[in-house]
Amino acid sequence: MNQSHSCQLCGRAPARQLVIRRHVGMLFLQRFIKIQPTLCRECGTRTVLQYTGRTLVQGWWGLVSLFIANPFTILMNLVALAQARQLAPPQLSSAAAADAYQARGQTYVLGGE
Repeated sequence: MNQSHSCQLCGRAPARQLVIRRHVGMLFLQRFIKIQPTLCRECGTRTVLQYTGRTLVQGWWGLVSLFIANPFTILMNLVALAQARQLAPPQLSSAAAADAYQARGQTYVLGGE
């Protein structure tokens, strides 16, 4: 899990790949959703909390969901949340900063020239 990558949502670094899960329990069926994005601390925390919130609402319907699947999903999301929180505060990387300046119609010189 490399922490030098930039975030897939905002372009800031440091970021790392997180495994985030969501579970939907139904009376006779279950649905598991798993994503593995590379996210910074802020985007990772927000995404984990969104997925966990939906799991807390939708995950309890069914006996297997109630006692096994939903608690497992919540526990694994707590691990992902801890991993996201361990990252340093996100900052724009040089490439992301250059892209942001170009998007505004400005030029950005790398290397201090």
